[in-house]
Amino acid sequence: MKNRILYLSRLKALACIAVTVLHTFLAVKSLSADPSVQGSMMAVRNAMMWAVPCFVMASGALLLDSRRLLTPKKLFCKYIFRMAIALIVFSVLFSLFDGILINHISGGAICRDIFSDIFLGTGWIHIWYIYLLIGIYLLLPLYKLISSNAKPTELRYLLLIYGLFLSVLPFIETISGKKLPFYICVFSIYPLYLFLGHVLHVGIIKLPKNACGIMFLICTGITVMLTIYAYNSSVSSPETSGKLISLLGLYSFPLYVAASIGAFGYMRKTRNQPVPVLDNIAAELDRCSFGIYLIHMAVLKFIFAVIKFNPIVHGGTIAVIGICIITLVVSYVITRLLKLVPYVNKII
Repeated sequence: MKNRILYLSRLKALACIAVTVLHTFLAVKSLSADPSVQGSMMAVRNAMMWAVPCFVMASGALLLDSRRLLTPKKLFCKYIFRMAIALIVFSVLFSLFDGILINHISGGAICRDIFSDIFLGTGWIHIWYIYLLIGIYLLLPLYKLISSNAKPTELRYLLLIYGLFLSVLPFIETISGKKLPFYICVFSIYPLYLFLGHVLHVGIIKLPKNACGIMFLICTGITVMLTIYAYNSSVSSPETSGKLISLLGLYSFPLYVAASIGAFGYMRKTRNQPVPVLDNIAAELDRCSFGIYLIHMAVLKFIFAVIKFNPIVHGGTIAVIGICIITLVVSYVITRLLKLVPYVNKII
């Protein structure tokens, strides 16, 4: 890959692996009714919640670059068109997968599911990311106006307001059970991540490498402990447990914001010297990351819903790790082969 930024390539490769682990352990959690098993599975899942924010931050680092021109034609004919085609094609494929292999329903019912999955968002859980990208792309010209013209102090102010109103205040509301009257007219946490990627990439906010690593490890450790506590106390303290589980499922959770900053900041400070074998692997995963993201859920559904393999019964944690590896490898191979197909390679 020419002109690739090494640290972003490495970050996206790690995030690609983390997303696969996240969804694998989430799927395994649903196979057990034991709170301790559920807590263990969700602890690993929640420890990977930095991955999607880091993908958005990497997009911010690249797309908000003032040197990258964005014409209306490029915006709609390249970025948004690609996401729209991916949404339609994979919604159709996933609806066919469910209808034929799992639910065994008629063609008419599959067609209704396809319409619902595309326009009502009732499809597979990971497709939400495509809707997110479409929303980001639609507002990208305005985001670029801000990033290109705002002074560093103004960008820091924007991040402070985003962080306070989109992460800290919702956290306080969940813990207190009280709806606060303060709000800003912003719908989503993800612009915060987009601008964080930009300011960290260009150096408007500079964080020491070791501090970033320590922040990431501390936040991840606290996340794991909170998750295990939440599931183990689900019987004795259902209200507290419910609040914690709810918070741990949100990308706006302050711990996830801090962990994502730590992961991105640490990788940002890695030396820009190639490591031949590892960087070749990272480049391949980076290149195929969108395809892997789309396809890996089909591999997981085939394992858990079609052949009905239960790793808790057959192998335990080792089996779950094995499924993570198999899912990643199979998804990569399928994506790599699809990239050899004309036109298809433009989508994934």
